[in-house]
Amino acid sequence: MSFIKTILGVGVLVALSLSAQNPGAQGEKAYFWFRMWPGQLVKYDIEKDEVALQVESPGGVAHGMQLSHDRSKFFLVTNQKSTIESYDSVTGEFLEQYNFAEPGYIIRIDQVRELPGGTHWYVKIDKVKRETDHFKVEEAEWLLYDHAEWHVDKRMKKLPKEIGRSARISPDGTKWHVMGKDITILDPKTLKEEGKIELSKPLYTGMGPISVRGEDFYDWQNPKAYKMIYRMRDPVKKDRSLGGIVEIDLVENKIAKLTEWGASLRSRRLFMTRDKKLGIGTKSTGERREQSDGDDPVATLINYDLETGKKLLETRVEVRNGLNLAGISPDGTKIYFMGRGHELVIFTGEHVYLKTVDLGGEVDGRLTLLYE
Repeated sequence: MSFIKTILGVGVLVALSLSAQNPGAQGEKAYFWFRMWPGQLVKYDIEKDEVALQVESPGGVAHGMQLSHDRSKFFLVTNQKSTIESYDSVTGEFLEQYNFAEPGYIIRIDQVRELPGGTHWYVKIDKVKRETDHFKVEEAEWLLYDHAEWHVDKRMKKLPKEIGRSARISPDGTKWHVMGKDITILDPKTLKEEGKIELSKPLYTGMGPISVRGEDFYDWQNPKAYKMIYRMRDPVKKDRSLGGIVEIDLVENKIAKLTEWGASLRSRRLFMTRDKKLGIGTKSTGERREQSDGDDPVATLINYDLETGKKLLETRVEVRNGLNLAGISPDGTKIYFMGRGHELVIFTGEHVYLKTVDLGGEVDGRLTLLYE
C-alpha cells in the first residue's frame, strides 16, 4: 500500500500545536461545523446566524466527518473515499492528507474509528480488484493504522470482538469504555478487562438494572466522572420506563449518585443547553401526511427541565420534508432544523418560527458544536 505524506509548513505545525493545547472546548463563542457540497467544511456563527468560514477540501466531496477525541481536529473522508484529511477545529486550516490507495485496487474507506492514545485509527476499507477484463469485489478489511507514523500496523477481517460498536474512548483518552449493560474498562493494547462499572446490579430493593443513553453532561471531557440520563424498566409495571440522571465516579468506578425523575423522557433525540439545565428534543407525532399533496411533515418539539425531568413545553410544528432537529444554541433560545437542502430553519426556544438561513450550498452531515 502506498501512503503519501503531505508536508506542510512550519506555520501549520505551530497552528496544530496551539490548537491541541486549546482545542476550542472551553471558550465562550459558539460555532457549528458541518459539511457542504460539493467539498466544503463550514464554520457557522450561532450568535450572528451566518457562515463565518468556508474551507475547500483539496480532496473534493467529503463522505464523512468526525471530531477527534481531544477536539483539536476534524477528520474527513475524501478523494472518492480513498483519503482521510485532517483540519484544525478552530481555524479550519487543512493539516494533512493520508492516502489509502493500493496499486491494482479501488479502495473505499467505509469507517474511521479513533483509538485511545490519539495516534491510531481503525479504518475499514472496501476493496475492488482491477482484473484484466473485469472487477473483482473482495472482502472488506479493517486496518490498524498509525497516523503518527503513517503506516499500517495490522490488517484484520473484523474488529476485535471486545470493543464492538458500543466502545468509546474514556474521557481521559487512555482506555476503552464499552457501554453495555455495564461499563467495561479495557486496556487499549491488550484489550484485557481492567475494571467494570456495574449498572445492571440494582442499588436497592425494588430497583431494576439501568441503562445509560444519550450525551454526557460533561461532554465526555471530565476524566473523573460521567453524568448521563438513564432509563430503567419499572420493576412492577413492566410496560413502563422510568428515568433520571446517574452520576458515575470514574476514579472509584461506581455509581456515585442517582437522581430519579419518574417516567423517562419521551424523545428520539435530545440536545442540552451549555449549563445542562434545559433539554430540547423531538418525537414523532404519529400523524401521516401525503407528501404528494404538498403537505409538510409535522414534528413535535419538547422542552424538558433536566434537573427534574419535567416537561416544560410541547408544540407541533410544520417543517419542510427532509429536515430534522439538528441542534440548539448553547442558551436554548434557538432551535435548528437541517437535512436535505441548502438551508437552516430556525425556531425560537419557545417553538415559534424565527427565520430561514440560506447557506448557498447543499448541506451534508450533522451539526457539530464547538466553543472557542
